[in-house]
Amino acid sequence: MRTLSTPAIGHDRESPLWRVVMGAEGPARKSIKRLLLTLPAYAVGVAMLLLGVRLGRVEAWQAGVLTAYFVMGLSTFYALLRRRASTLDNDVGLVFPQVLFGIGAVALAYALIDAAKGPALQWLCLILVFDMRRLSRRQVQIATGVAMGLLLTTAGIKVGDAHDPAHLIAELANAGLAIVILPMLVFVSSVGRRYHHQNVQQRAELTQTLAHLKALSIRDGLTGLLTRGHMLELLEEEARRQQRSQGAFCVAILDIDFFKQVNDQFGHAVGDAVLRDFAARAQSSLAPGHALARWGGEEFLILMPETSLPDALHTLEHLRQAVHQHDWAHHAAPLSVRFSGGVCQHRPGVKVMLTLEHADKALYQAKSRGRDRVLSSSMD
Repeated sequence: MRTLSTPAIGHDRESPLWRVVMGAEGPARKSIKRLLLTLPAYAVGVAMLLLGVRLGRVEAWQAGVLTAYFVMGLSTFYALLRRRASTLDNDVGLVFPQVLFGIGAVALAYALIDAAKGPALQWLCLILVFDMRRLSRRQVQIATGVAMGLLLTTAGIKVGDAHDPAHLIAELANAGLAIVILPMLVFVSSVGRRYHHQNVQQRAELTQTLAHLKALSIRDGLTGLLTRGHMLELLEEEARRQQRSQGAFCVAILDIDFFKQVNDQFGHAVGDAVLRDFAARAQSSLAPGHALARWGGEEFLILMPETSLPDALHTLEHLRQAVHQHDWAHHAAPLSVRFSGGVCQHRPGVKVMLTLEHADKALYQAKSRGRDRVLSSSMD
């Protein structure tokens, strides 16, 4: 039996190569995408190194060391993410290790290449700003401490080897900038992280509110069944599908007999309990692919896809017997509940409203013939 659901789309559009590179859907795939976003930055770094070698500002072995560092580190992260590895405080995306890797790249460039002094600090700031909101406060503090320690250690070594006063001043200036800028980045990161968390929380609350509003729009508050408006959408959707397949489906309208007397004799609280109980009985009697909606006050509508008229009548007769056998008196003695129903088989090309009119006509005939029965109406 076909169920009323929307088929998943989107994944079939992915190329086989993309699936091989990115892996299965999940957190690991998002982390791989994020890793790939960093590749252009490292590619630019390698290009600058090659340009420096060509211009004689960088030794070939220095460019080779840094390039090998980039390739080995990025390849390792990619392999770990493809295996969904998790290290360091369950950091699924390996963000913190990647930050430390970037800091290491900056320190290595700063130590090996004199021309990298200025760009190194800028690159370091870019790394921290890009990843700070994904790190915890403790991780930001550790990353900043490691960065300052590596830069200051490297600067100290270079200051000790410096014989030119201008070179010495430049090294001290770079170290001073690191001491001033990095703590400022920590402060900025704390502010940015706080706003990021607030934004995430607000988005989660908005998503929850929208889901609640959607549930209210498609579910009846008393019985939990589908609303009339949503059922009309399902009927039109089913009619379009059946138009393509040239099949048929059945629609049934049920009405609880003498429900007004239930409210008048036993009160509206009992009446509400009867509606909830009847909805539960009806829902349990239907096939998984069928849809049940509260159509009006005490009226219910059943959509039965890919169901012939004899099968629909059999289902409704089974429901009628279930309602007979149910103990309604536990709500209020001597309460008993019965229902009348009308069912019609939809034909391709016919408007849904006409099918509903025929089902309603059959319901009216069932009531006029003494109630507690289900009749059908043919559209032939």
